[in-house]
Amino acid sequence: MLKSKRWRWLIIGAVVVATFVAAVIGSLKPDSNVALTDLNDLEELRAAFNREQGTPRLLLLLSPT
Repeated sequence: MLKSKRWRWLIIGAVVVATFVAAVIGSLKPDSNVALTDLNDLEELRAAFNREQGTPRLLLLLSPT
């Protein structure tokens, strides 16, 4: 019975901590100079990639399937 109560309080504490962490992370605002770009063809991709030389770049290829 004592172990059961201990586990219950441990789970409640973990949920409270997770809720607090999620609230803090959710309140953070990204840099205003960060933007997503919707590209329609390969030339737009190539031009955007080459325009930002010397800075880190992240390229995501997403598929609906």
